[in-house]
Amino acid sequence: MKKAQKIVALLMAVGVISSCYADSYADGKKALDAKMYSKSVEAFTKACSENNFKGCYELGKMYENGTGVAQNKYEAGTLYAQACRGGEALGCSNMALSYDAP
Repeated sequence: MKKAQKIVALLMAVGVISSCYADSYADGKKALDAKMYSKSVEAFTKACSENNFKGCYELGKMYENGTGVAQNKYEAGTLYAQACRGGEALGCSNMALSYDAP
């Protein structure tokens, strides 16, 4: 019985952790949709630091376009590369495009 309890506790912990990752990204998307840019930057930064690579991608887009932050194409490329390393396909494509643009 103890082994089963440990497995259940582990599965619950994994569920809590994954929902935390989703919450930061989802919070960022909601804030971005509401044009609350400082909150979206904060949420995407947190998501990215938690290895939610969609958050890295979204933050990269914000830096590329200067949405809520000072435009910084170098930072955007760095964030796209991080998203790409994490398996986010859009991060890979935007990273490749960033090498081509001045």
